[in-house]
Amino acid sequence: MPEIELRPFRPDDAVAVHALHLRHVAADHIDPHSTVAPLPDVDELRRRCEVANWAAVALDGSGGPVGWAMLISWTEDDGTTVRRADGYVAPPARRRGIGTRLLVATEAAARELAGEGVLAANASSVQPDRVALLQRHGYRRVFSLVEMVHDGQDRPLHPLPGGVAVRTATVGDAAALIGLTARAWAGRPFFIRPDEDGLRDWLARTDLSLFQVASTDNQLVGLVAAVPRAGFAEIVDVQTDPAFQRRGLASALVGRVVVELARRGAGPVRLHTEGDDPAGARSLYERLGFRTVREHGRYRKPASTPARPVTDPASEV
Repeated sequence: MPEIELRPFRPDDAVAVHALHLRHVAADHIDPHSTVAPLPDVDELRRRCEVANWAAVALDGSGGPVGWAMLISWTEDDGTTVRRADGYVAPPARRRGIGTRLLVATEAAARELAGEGVLAANASSVQPDRVALLQRHGYRRVFSLVEMVHDGQDRPLHPLPGGVAVRTATVGDAAALIGLTARAWAGRPFFIRPDEDGLRDWLARTDLSLFQVASTDNQLVGLVAAVPRAGFAEIVDVQTDPAFQRRGLASALVGRVVVELARRGAGPVRLHTEGDDPAGARSLYERLGFRTVREHGRYRKPASTPARPVTDPASEV
């Protein structure tokens, strides 16, 4: 077999890497409507390269790409620093140890960064090879996201709780929405509070006709935000103040936006939420007519875990 070379990922590699993904859409079971793991386009690959702590491309003997890997870091609200390995190996190049080489190299880059942290990686329910690779290297699933879809047909609306009014969101709601998010996610792991300036900028650039906020006399207590896509629509956020949880507010808000999307002929409605259902969101969406189409595991291990040596490339991804 030709020798595989790893070299730094350059922004101009994005075109060839994107073409590599396109050639294997069917074999990779790509979901064109995925809200969690859409097929990365050229600009997205360039952006990832630019923000990554480390990135490499795997080249075959002809100099063409057969895979890539990147390391991206962030710090969650509870102080956990996460070093996430992202990457891909084309189906014809699998079972040759390339995925293992890329993962080991990414972990080495993570360990060179200052500070403590955890190593992380993702794998979905249609990626058994990736799941097996991560498990062999000591990763364990800590939570998951499930993608859900609604057929887009309206259902009977749920009433709003007493004293709650609904209106279209405005850019001026940014600070209040940050406060709502902080209350809704207080004490929850795996969370990063959004930046107020970034949220305000996003609201300013977005069609807010499908961003609905619920309020009482003195504060915002709920949000549902949806965005039309090509051939479907996505509910990008649902927030409920703890004081109004399990009182029907989320059901009322989501039901209203589904009806409005149906009126506009937006097609199926997608969203994603935590698979283990710690706050009851998955159960809520199921009651509203959403069904699960794919699960995406989130895997982690301590950064201090020693790297696993490659002993038999034929058994590796």
